[in-house]
Amino acid sequence: MQKKTKLSCAIASLLLISGCQSSSTQQTLPKAVTCQPPPAPAAWIMQPYEPDLTRRMLNELSPLPMKATVD
Repeated sequence: MQKKTKLSCAIASLLLISGCQSSSTQQTLPKAVTCQPPPAPAAWIMQPYEPDLTRRMLNELSPLPMKATVD
């Protein structure tokens, strides 16, 4: 009876140890992601501002294709 208990404990411990082992598959490492370059800014961003707020507002609100104020 004692031999059966020892044998069953030995088999159970071997099964538990083998079940806790890590799998043999290789772990994949995360790949570095390359960022794309930012898009070009819109053309209106690159236009120079008028030095005066009044002139800037007149140019923004003017329905004419040319500027409302002339230096």
